Amino acid sequence: MAQHVRGMYDLRQELTSNGVLVMQGTLFQFTQDYTFSAPSTAAAVVLGRSANGRIEWKAADARALKEIQEVEAAQ
Repeated sequence: MAQHVRGMYDLRQELTSNGVLVMQGTLFQFTQDYTFSAPSTAAAVVLGRSANGRIEWKAADARALKEIQEVEAAQ
């Protein structure tokens, strides 16, 4: 992550340093709400790799954020 998505790596390190993200076993857990600038930034920080947040984030019914946004835009 540090080599390929340096900005996301730095943000993850900052959130960890500030106690917003903590390691729980092998996973990170948020200790408080945090607003990201974009869904892809949030996905990359959480997944530890480059990510398209509109595809990665899913609702409980398994619809991707992209699909939800497209349906709302068509209304």
